[in-house]
Amino acid sequence: MSPSAPFAWQYNVVCCSAKGSEMINLTTMTIQFIDCEPDGIRICRIEGESLVTVVVPRELLSQASQLPQMPRRGIYYLLDEDHGILSRVYAGQTIQGISRLESHKSRKDFWNKAVMFLDEDWNIDRDVLDALEAKAIGYVQEHGSYETDNKQVPSPRLSPYKEQRVEDLHAKILFRMRALGYDLDRADDATIVPGPIFHTKRNGVLGRGLWDSKDGRFTVLAGSEVDLDKKIIKNRTAQDLRAQMFDGETGRRLLPKDATFSSPSAAAVFVLGGSANGWIEWLDEYGRPLDTYRNHE
Repeated sequence: MSPSAPFAWQYNVVCCSAKGSEMINLTTMTIQFIDCEPDGIRICRIEGESLVTVVVPRELLSQASQLPQMPRRGIYYLLDEDHGILSRVYAGQTIQGISRLESHKSRKDFWNKAVMFLDEDWNIDRDVLDALEAKAIGYVQEHGSYETDNKQVPSPRLSPYKEQRVEDLHAKILFRMRALGYDLDRADDATIVPGPIFHTKRNGVLGRGLWDSKDGRFTVLAGSEVDLDKKIIKNRTAQDLRAQMFDGETGRRLLPKDATFSSPSAAAVFVLGGSANGWIEWLDEYGRPLDTYRNHE
């Protein structure tokens, strides 16, 4: 490993299942953490499978593009996610590996994380790749409570002899997504008492806002304080909106108009800076966190 190469720390996850007295089936997943960052770039492999999974935070894309010996063919998901809760999902295919994400960084600003499933060309031919992409797009349109940026499902032609290959690959991808905490099937049926106004109080910053339980979005109300001296660490959307609204100002400033975000955490980061869990930062008039308004069943 060269001095400039990223350091990877890894651990193995073993999943097992058994029915009655049947033999236990074990699946071993190896996860490598680049630079020992649990929330950073992750490379995941399952014993006996050639498919490589790469989790890429948006802000670490340039670093991920330098990873050596990565396959170049497969599908990927662009996620707007907050602690595993998906607000928006886009599915696509690549024959360029991780570098495919560069165009999405400039054209799509909603995503904060990408999950790629890559293999060598001889393991996924073009027909299978096209069909797998169509399968992934159709799935995100039909499942979960998130929005999707995919408007149409492609209809590629596929030999019936390859259909099982596509089904098997898609099942493996869904399993890996769940194992990593991104469940494409999960529906958020959270409910909230109608109409409460939530506020922040960390460092004395008074932000005020409303949560929409139907789509999970959070609106910071005009007149809220925004702590511009506290820099935002990870959320690109919040960073860009600050730049548009305050244009280099410093100190605490009042928000000139309402601002809506895909999640409570993105809204909290916009107001408070740093990194923040919006489910505990936003409080109702009795001091109860927004998290208490969710249905956790």
